[in-house]
This record gives sequence, C-alpha cells and structure tokens, in this order.
Amino acid sequence: MASSNDDAKKRVKELRSKVEHHNRLYYEKATPEISDRDYDALYRELLDLEEEFPDLRTEDSPTQQVGGRALEAFTQVQHFVPMQSLDNTYIEEEVREFYARIVKLLEGRPFTITVDPKVDGVAIALFYENGKFVRAATRGDGVTGDDVTQNVLTISAIPKTISSGENSRVEIRGEVYLPKNVFAKLNEEREEEGLPLFANPRNTAAGSLKQLDPKLVAKRGLQAVFYGVGLCEGVEIGSQQELISQFKKWKLPLTEKLWVADSLDEIIAAIHEMGELRHDFVFETDGAVMKVDSLSQREMLGSTSKAPRWAIAYKYEPERAETKLKDITIQVGRTGVLTPVAELEPVFVSGSTVARATLHNEEEIARKDIRIGDVVIVEKAGEVIPAVVAVKKEARTGQEKVFAMPKECPSCGGPVTREEGQVALRCGNPSCPAQLKRRIEHYASRGAMDIEGLGEAMVEQIVVAGMVADIADLYTLDRAALLELERQGEKSVSNLLEGIEISKTRPLWRLLFGLGILHIGTRAARTLATRFHTIDALSKATLEDLIAVEDIGEIVAESILGWFANQEVAKLLERLRACGLNFGEHDEHKAVGDLFVGTTWVLTGALSRPRDEFAEIIRSNGGTVSGSVSKKTTYVLAGEEAGSKLDKAKKLEVTILDEAEFRAMLPG
Repeated sequence: MASSNDDAKKRVKELRSKVEHHNRLYYEKATPEISDRDYDALYRELLDLEEEFPDLRTEDSPTQQVGGRALEAFTQVQHFVPMQSLDNTYIEEEVREFYARIVKLLEGRPFTITVDPKVDGVAIALFYENGKFVRAATRGDGVTGDDVTQNVLTISAIPKTISSGENSRVEIRGEVYLPKNVFAKLNEEREEEGLPLFANPRNTAAGSLKQLDPKLVAKRGLQAVFYGVGLCEGVEIGSQQELISQFKKWKLPLTEKLWVADSLDEIIAAIHEMGELRHDFVFETDGAVMKVDSLSQREMLGSTSKAPRWAIAYKYEPERAETKLKDITIQVGRTGVLTPVAELEPVFVSGSTVARATLHNEEEIARKDIRIGDVVIVEKAGEVIPAVVAVKKEARTGQEKVFAMPKECPSCGGPVTREEGQVALRCGNPSCPAQLKRRIEHYASRGAMDIEGLGEAMVEQIVVAGMVADIADLYTLDRAALLELERQGEKSVSNLLEGIEISKTRPLWRLLFGLGILHIGTRAARTLATRFHTIDALSKATLEDLIAVEDIGEIVAESILGWFANQEVAKLLERLRACGLNFGEHDEHKAVGDLFVGTTWVLTGALSRPRDEFAEIIRSNGGTVSGSVSKKTTYVLAGEEAGSKLDKAKKLEVTILDEAEFRAMLPG
C-alpha cells in the first residue's frame, strides 16, 4: 500500500494503465496476456487505493466502468437496464463477509441465496418483444453493447419465440460459451493445419461472436445458457427460482443445477459440491455465483456503480500440478506438422493422470523458456487439453537443457520447412512413415471409413513392415503376409480384410473426410457429397462453384482445388477407383424426410449396427444427432451397457428408446 498521497497517485496511474490495457485485450480482442487471478490482484489493489485515497477516484477509472467498449464493426445497442459485472473473491472468508453484509442490510429479514455455476463465456442479452426474438447484444461497457443478432441466431438452442404474451418486453441475460469438447476438437484441427492454437474456450467464444460472417460463427459450435433478466415488462417474476422455472417453460438452455441455500453453511457446502462436479459440465466453469433469491430484496440492497450488492462470485483456483519435464519429443501429424510434446513424470490434475502435454510450437517453448529437466506447472486448458503453463525457474539446478526443433523430420529424415505466416514446421515428404501412419489411422477411424481391426497397433505393424505406402495399398493387403505379423491370428486377419472390403461401399462423404483434405471435416464432407454427388463432379468444380455451396468459403474452396490439382492425388484416386471404391455413384440421394424434424438425438451403448448408420437414418429424416445429453435432447437411443449418458437422460427425464422402439417409429 502506498505510504503517501503522491506515491498513491503514481501507483493509481500505473495500475489504471495496466487494468485498461488488460481490459482491452480481454473484452475487445479476446487475447488476454495474464490469468484472471493476476488481473483480479491488479484490480483489487487499484480499488483499495481508491478507497484509501477517495480524492484519486474519478469517473473514468476502470473501477467505475464495466467491461470494454463496443466494437465499431457492429451496430451499437443501448441496454434497457445496465449490465453490471460481479464482485468476486477467491477466499471463503469473503463469502462469509458477503453473507454478513446481506444480514445487516436486510435488518434480520429471512432470505434465501441461490448458487449456480459461473460459466466462463461471453455475457449476452436477448431482447424479446411480445414473445418474439428481436435482437442480441454483448455487454460492451455495460451501457452500450454490440448487436450480434445474426451471430447469435446460429445457436440453434436459442428460441425464436417465447410464451411471454402480448404487451411483454423481456431482456434475458446469460453467457455464450464454447463446449469443452468442441474447443478440444478445434485445437486438434488447428494443430494439424499448423495454425496457432486457441488459448481457452472463453476467448474462442468471444472471438467467434466478433466474426463479421455468421457462416464462420455457425461452424464454431457455440452454445448458450441463461440465468438472469434485465428489463421485464408484462411478466410477473418474484425470485431467481421463479425466473429459472419460467426459463424452463420458455425452452431456454440452462445450467444443469441450481443450488438453494438458507444458511451460510449451506452456501459453503454448495460451493464445495460444485467444485467437485464442475469438471463434468460441458462448459468451462471458473466459479460459483451467489445471489439473493428474492427480486424485491435485491431492490432493497441496490448496487454500486459497477456491481450489485446482492451477488458475488467465488472463483475457484485453477487446478494445476507440479511435475518434472523429462524430455521433449516430436509428434508428426498426418499433414506433416511437427508438434513438440512434453514427456512428464506422471501427475494427477483435473481428474486424470497426465504423462504427456502439448507444447504447441517452437515459439511457445521460447516464450515460456521451457527446458528439458525443468520443474513445470501443468494445467488442462479448458479442463480438456493438458498443457505446460509455466516453469519454476527458481528450481533450476543448471543441468536443464535448452530445446531446439529438429532441422530434419524425426520420422523420415527429410527436410522440414516453415510456410510464410505460420509458426509450425512441416515435413514435406508425403511418404514420411509418421504421416502415413496418421493418415491411415484417420482414414480408418469411425468417423471416416470405419474399418474394423485397423487400429493404431495394426497400422504401426503394416507401415513398419513396408506393406503399405499409401491408402490404396490397404486394398491389396496379402492374407499370408498379415498372418506373419505379431499377435495376428486367422480370425483377426479375416475381420480386418472383411472390414477393408466393406469400406469400399461407404458413402462418398466418408471417403472425402477420410482422404484428409485440408479444412474438410465431416460437416463439409457431407455438404459437398450432397451438392456434387460424385467425386468426379467435385473434381471438376470451379472456385465459384465451390464458394456457392453453403458452409464452403474461399479458403476451403482453394484447399479443395489445390488437392485435386496434385498429381499424386490423381494417381491415388485412380488406384482407389480400380480397387472398386464407391466414388458416389452408388449413393442414394433421397430427399430429406421430416419425420424427426426439430428433434435432437443422443446414441449410447452397444447397438446391433454401427452408431453412424443409426445417425444417418436420423439425419435423413431431418433430425439432429448430438454427442451429449442435455435438456434440449429429445430422445436417447440406448443399446446394451449404456453408461453415464443413459443415467443423465433418466435424471433429465429424456425419452429413452431401445432399438425395437426406434424401428417402430420408422415408416415401413
């Protein structure tokens, strides 16, 4: 704490500059440089100084502002009621102090506190007039935000109408977030493509909402949850519990659980319970939000210029662990990207044991000054991907080794290059064994050609034995040679060969995805197959033809054109054609039915046929297939030995069907 007014004035100026800098990075650019904890420490020091020296507090201080400025690229929207941020704390003692203040301010009146997850997303406000969705806006500076209506409309779970009745005006508040599993998949794809990785789900969600093209936003897979209200005319709501009940009736997506506490002990217990459960939430959670339940009591308690007095957020410490970095190895992906991987002494963090963690790229290693032999801090980015976040430099002994990326591919010995504008090194040898293994694994994966028996171990053996030089060689594998491999009997070899033979009949979209064309995921593959029907027609498409297809932008289109222009690709396709693969000629291009329009399905357990076949039936009848059960799930199709998804479906009272019941729903 500053010892004099002059010292305080100097420190306040310094702190304001730092806080404003980090506010711009966090709210406007979604690229924070420091952790929430470090930011909160700076902000708290500034707040304390302004409390001690009130004459230094001014209206333009960041302690008197909320969030960031509205972006110039979007139309600005003024909120009907200011969107304030919450005071937060990292220690339970301050939760107790918050509770004591409420007791004092309410002068002994009984009150209830609700506790729900603090979703680490982007604050959003939806405005409905007479029950119809009008617009969506970000928090911005708390008074004015950005109109992101078109981007928010890409989130299918947000209802276009609510049953709020005539003469109603309601502003519903919540968070837009990126599911943790979607975040992990996005980063896997970016790593394969040699692109910089996203830092965490919150920043990725914020950056996605700021895209000017809603088509790009739709591809990100954003979701939302809602928990509050600003303007509320024409609807009678008296408490947070009543509000959540009303949201359920309006079919708004909600967090999975709301805790209700009538005492301090119950609040603390709720915080602890949420701390145990939060790793299972689909969204990233960095805290627990406590609110006075009664809206009339909230009115009595009021607000400061920045935050309500009736609410506070308790923020959990990030789950981190210390361990030793034993080595740094290089992983070569199917597109040739070289990714450094930390080989760690196994350590338990965020619910699982971690022995390996991504180091992303050479620049990241240099920026953090990571050396072999260091004691490092490991954290799961977005509670999904293990990453080395810091080095304990004070623990160094002098024996640590500086790491340098190889000048040759560790798999094939070929030269590595860095394309202009990219941070990743890439092996340019298409015959590189490591790339070949990854390409075959991808081609045979369940989401692509789904070849039974062609897992990582088998791929390793056939590549090392020189039995395959590309994907087409899979279709000429020799039974006798396969039987000579380790741990391969007659039955396993027969299953493998049968699986390879069956793959010839897979639909075109699976082949397109399996071939590993840069930027082509399952969604784009389905879209292209539906539009062009055959691989020959797709190969003749122009840039204009491709861009005209929904979800296919210029970058993806150029990637497709470049892939077909490659002479090695042309040779591969001719070999695959000669092997009898379906290039789309045998696909049925039926009009999509409407039997399951508006329904969302989750498949779980062991079914009589591959899940993808059931998923295809559902999609061909207008339904949507999801990977996780939520309140928006319409049906769960459950096979034998169904696990946690079935349990969750029962808890949420989702309709559960077995195969017989599912088939009975189908025509004929």
